[in-house]
Amino acid sequence: LRSRIRAHPMGFGSMNPRVRLKAMREDASLNFSSAPLDDGLSFEDQLPLAIVPCDVLPTMSERVRLNDRNVSLLKTHALEDFQRREIDADLEGLASEIERLDQKITLVTELLCDLLVAEAKIPAPIPMTLSVAGLRCPLPEGAGLQTGDWAIAELYLITTIPRPLKILTKVVHADADSVTLSFADLSDGVQSMLGRLVFRHHRREIALRRAGQEKLSSDQ
Repeated sequence: LRSRIRAHPMGFGSMNPRVRLKAMREDASLNFSSAPLDDGLSFEDQLPLAIVPCDVLPTMSERVRLNDRNVSLLKTHALEDFQRREIDADLEGLASEIERLDQKITLVTELLCDLLVAEAKIPAPIPMTLSVAGLRCPLPEGAGLQTGDWAIAELYLITTIPRPLKILTKVVHADADSVTLSFADLSDGVQSMLGRLVFRHHRREIALRRAGQEKLSSDQ
């Protein structure tokens, strides 16, 4: 997808009228929020993020593949938060073996992630506010984004997995300091799982804030 986006340098202004009209109609058909952080829950974090400008919108089939890919990755993220249940005595041996294999796979993945970070394949984490509808972060240096642009947000949610979410976004605000991206054309599955993720992180954020306040009160 990245190669496709970069292989089409022309924007709407340089298209012939028929192609430009088709692109404008497709643009208008994509659902996104003009104020993605105003409604619903959000949380703050520091996560690796790359923003790839879109001169030409991905086709419908490409957007379907993006959504399928993102659902798969969000399921992996959900497994990271899975609380281990009680194991039957008869299955303890099998469960222990699976856990050992899981630890080995995790170690290999972490080593790969460290290698990719060292090779600058994964961007450095940046502060951001994230909701189910979009995100706000500092404007990446040299991004050249303007309000109204389309872009692919490559968001690394799991630090130990070097595979980002790739989400089509609309730039709804951009200035010298920050950019606000609104997620566009999310499938129901992606919206649902992303909503659960935001809820979990928001709940943790509140719990940590309360714990900090309680500690501050006890120290006084």
